[in-house]
Amino acid sequence: MPSSHPQSRSTARTGDKGAPREGQQGNLPPTPGLQSFGSNVVPAGGQGQPYRGQGQGGRPDGESGRATPPPQISELPDEEAAAYMQLQREYKELLKKYYFEKESQVHQLQNTLAHQRLSQSRTSLDDTEYATRFTRLDGLIAQLSYSIRKSWKTIPEFLHRAINKDALVTGKQEMTAVGRAYFSHWIFHNVFESLFHPDLEPGLSRDLKEVMVNIRRNCPPFQSGEEEEALTAKLINWRLTTLEGLQDRLKSAEAQQHRHRLVEKLNDKLVADISGLLVDPAPPDLNGGVQMILDLAINIAVHVPLESRDVVIEYFPPGYPIVPDVMKVEVGIPGLTNAILPTETSPADSTDRASLKSNDTKDSVTDPSEITGSKDEGRGGGKRGMFSGIIGGGGGGGGKVTKAAPPGQQPGSGPAGKGSQGSVGAPTSQGQGARETPSPKEERVRLAAFLAVQIRGRSVLVKAPVYTTPV
Repeated sequence: MPSSHPQSRSTARTGDKGAPREGQQGNLPPTPGLQSFGSNVVPAGGQGQPYRGQGQGGRPDGESGRATPPPQISELPDEEAAAYMQLQREYKELLKKYYFEKESQVHQLQNTLAHQRLSQSRTSLDDTEYATRFTRLDGLIAQLSYSIRKSWKTIPEFLHRAINKDALVTGKQEMTAVGRAYFSHWIFHNVFESLFHPDLEPGLSRDLKEVMVNIRRNCPPFQSGEEEEALTAKLINWRLTTLEGLQDRLKSAEAQQHRHRLVEKLNDKLVADISGLLVDPAPPDLNGGVQMILDLAINIAVHVPLESRDVVIEYFPPGYPIVPDVMKVEVGIPGLTNAILPTETSPADSTDRASLKSNDTKDSVTDPSEITGSKDEGRGGGKRGMFSGIIGGGGGGGGKVTKAAPPGQQPGSGPAGKGSQGSVGAPTSQGQGARETPSPKEERVRLAAFLAVQIRGRSVLVKAPVYTTPV
């Protein structure tokens, strides 16, 4: 009987301990001072996650074998340890060998390309020297043009649509610009555009230059920039190869004689050409100024064909579109209001198109109210042209019939409609419509006072100074 009490107590304690395991934990009273949690406290994503110290060997990722250390050499037999060390040495030697071989191949390829570029790269003058010489040439031309500004009796023919009729009477800034344009135009066509190299015979030099120009002129239209670069490279290679074949002639004693005779011939030709445009007698400093200009131009022309770059020299005629990359707009001459030779396509006609008070415009207007509107437009032609380009009421719409502005409309409220009034009252023929509803103003070259020089595809050395006029 006494022995049954310890056993019963043990059984009772055992039963108490086993009660929570059978799901009776929720019936126990909470412990004072401690917060109780439910069974869903642990988030679903956190269940089953291993501890930080637990291994990741069960994962099928690519990092499973990185933690396995290589076998220690001391644990291997002597023969295997020696073979292992030999394998390590061979691996390192092969790695160094391949590395240095590849590095030497890269250096060899770089040297080969560098030698090829050096063999093909020929620079007679650098960019700064070209810019300096062309700037000096521009200065000589401007100086001579200023000295003869009051000696002109006739305007050159290619400038008849760009110069006012009274420019000869005033003989001021406009005639100085005429001189700059004439000398630049003459030098471009008779020196840079006609001669392959000044030291060659004149006939051979002109023939070679014609061949080079025809190669570019007769090529098909470019489909991509790579095709243009390929043509430029072909021309450069042809030019350099031709010069290599002409080294005997270029280095002979006759080369300097050819250049000297060329300068004399060009000097006489330029003096004769411009003397026909000047009053008689010609200014005394004309011969000296022409000689200095031609000497410098021929000196530049000697270096241009020797370049492995494509040095492009251009002169822009009147009416050429404005290209800001190679042009700089200058001011300081009177506007073009009364050109020597006005035509429908001339800058003078394009400038006067804003004024609808001319006789031709009056003949084409049938409604008297439209004439009143035209006078208002003459005072605000700039606004009409600007809004016509935005709204589309006056841009090249010769055949379009647009609605006229209501009679009560304010002048500033419908400039585009006013610009198209003539096409409502007058017959809608394309000729009259184009004259009455002109296209929006577009600035074009009135005259270029000098040349533009650039390295094709690289940089612009000299921008052409141009005077503009609306079209």
